[in-house]
Amino acid sequence: MEVSVRRIATSAVVLAVAAAVAAPCRGVLAQDGVERVTMAEALESFASSSLELRIARAEAEAAIGTARQYRTYANPDFSLVHESLGGANGGYRETIAGVAQRVEWPGRTAARSGVAVHAIGGASARFRADSVRLAFQVREAYVTAWLAEEQERTTREAEAVIRLVAEAARERLEVGDISLYEARRFELELVQAEREAAEAALVARAARRTLAVLISPEGGGDEVGPAEAIAGLPPAVTHASALAALGRRPDVEAAARDLDAASARSNVAITTWLPDPTFSLGFKDQTDGFSGAALSVALPVPVFDRGTGRRYGAAAQETAAARRMELARRLAQLDLIAAADRYTSTRAQLEATGQDPSDDADFLLRTARTLYAEGEMNQLELLDAAAVFRDARIATLSLRGAAWIAYYDLLRAMARAPGEES
Repeated sequence: MEVSVRRIATSAVVLAVAAAVAAPCRGVLAQDGVERVTMAEALESFASSSLELRIARAEAEAAIGTARQYRTYANPDFSLVHESLGGANGGYRETIAGVAQRVEWPGRTAARSGVAVHAIGGASARFRADSVRLAFQVREAYVTAWLAEEQERTTREAEAVIRLVAEAARERLEVGDISLYEARRFELELVQAEREAAEAALVARAARRTLAVLISPEGGGDEVGPAEAIAGLPPAVTHASALAALGRRPDVEAAARDLDAASARSNVAITTWLPDPTFSLGFKDQTDGFSGAALSVALPVPVFDRGTGRRYGAAAQETAAARRMELARRLAQLDLIAAADRYTSTRAQLEATGQDPSDDADFLLRTARTLYAEGEMNQLELLDAAAVFRDARIATLSLRGAAWIAYYDLLRAMARAPGEES
């Protein structure tokens, strides 16, 4: 019982594993005024500061408190009665002091204890499920912030090339080398590039704020950005290993514990036809000198209330809990299958690209700028090269980000907390 009670406190280890591998400080302030953190530091800060995690922990502790209360025994009743009567032959006094205690039948006490144990286990499992889910949100926000910053950098690089073309077009227009139509086209391309760069900057700022709220809610409108790039190919996870994790899903465990608790409540309700006796022990003292112990037993007679409604309701709740457990298991299985399919697909797409295509895009743009500087490429060709660079690099970065998010989502579906990936 005590081990089950302590599980809610030790469940914080689900996220504290990340803290063990994190750096001592949470992050450093970059030159752009954005605090930079690693993934491990973000998870460490989340584990200690997240408002959502605190809410989940408080709700689990409230459920545990309710469960503990359910298994407590009835309090004893202390009574003191004093009677003082007068009459023709003198006064008469009688004092009775006593203690009364309602005593449960052994089977009902054991059943109520079982309800508490299973309810505490269910609350602890739900907290672990919330911890894994919220940790995924942090990882997803981290990857999203990295992707948004990379997209902003890419659009600004493309904007710089288009600006170079537009400035050259203005000079050529002044000497009459190109028409006003051509010059205006380049200007419009620059306006579009500036707009895209400004939108990308807004998206990046919003992504950093989202990450900041998740890991440091007291920071207000501060921005927190990733300090490390999302690189490489995520580890391979087979469908078989993913489905094998079904038994460790905390939401399925919580549903099973709820069923056990409902069964125990049904056992409690079954015994309600037999009322609990109340034993009273007291001491009586009278004026005539007689005194001594007083013992009594009170047993309610089940004439009107035989607990039929409670038994019927408890049986229905047990049936509902069984259906909920079956539904939870099926939904968990579908979640695992969907997460595994999504990850397998995105990882295969990323793996099929071979070497990092963003390097090819960078090489293409560098080559185009060199050819343009040497006069072997005209402005329209350089403009096309900038567009190809921007689209190819953003597509590649998006695919990499999607693959890592899908990987972290699969870990969530497999109920693996940070530090339990292997």
